[in-house]
Amino acid sequence: MNGAARPTQAAVRRDIGFFEWFFSADTWWGNNGILESLRETVVLCAAVTLVAVVLSVPVASVLAHLRRAELSTTWLVSISRAVPTFAIAALLVPWSLRSGRGFEPIPIFTALLLLALVPIYLNTYTAIRQVPEGAVDAARALGETELSILTRVELALAASLVFAGVRVAAIQVVATEPIRAFLGGDGLGRYVRDGIGQSNNTLVVGGIVLIGGLAALTGLAFVVLERLVLPNGVRRLARQQGKRTT
Repeated sequence: MNGAARPTQAAVRRDIGFFEWFFSADTWWGNNGILESLRETVVLCAAVTLVAVVLSVPVASVLAHLRRAELSTTWLVSISRAVPTFAIAALLVPWSLRSGRGFEPIPIFTALLLLALVPIYLNTYTAIRQVPEGAVDAARALGETELSILTRVELALAASLVFAGVRVAAIQVVATEPIRAFLGGDGLGRYVRDGIGQSNNTLVVGGIVLIGGLAALTGLAFVVLERLVLPNGVRRLARQQGKRTT
């Protein structure tokens, strides 16, 4: 993420088979290997997801608790679906270059952050609004402060749905991050980019497999993490609420 892309993937024989290329040690190790590209992708995606959580969850929680911003939330959904992530990143690249910051990470980071903010915000807002009013009223009757009600009651009961929003956002970020390679960056998307440039289907397929595999592992990792972090009762309540809203 130093703003300068590494050299393109060394030319690979067009007749090389996918398995021969994929299981070669030279493909995985070294500065141009898969592991280095994987590291860059994981670091960027993790940073984007973390910042999105820090920005979205508190704002959505407070607004939902106060029963505010329903109209702006609907507006946010409509706008987010209308503006492509690639277009945002491409528009930011010239500005980043003129300001001396290079091709990355600012353009792609900003575009991916905007992509991740929406599902986390919406899931958090919806989850807080769906918390049973009886639980909130009971907490108020016991003398709990509004902050305590939000953190100890509403967020606790909404945790599973909030977590689901983070999982969706993380998968979307991983699946979209490869556009970075077409904007002067690197990451796993470089295999698709270089494969197209070299007319080499093995590199293209390899890049697609790596990106799809990382997205699947990301989803699985969040499922496992949710089971480790959230109590069974919270997950069970979220499933019951989901059935009632469908």
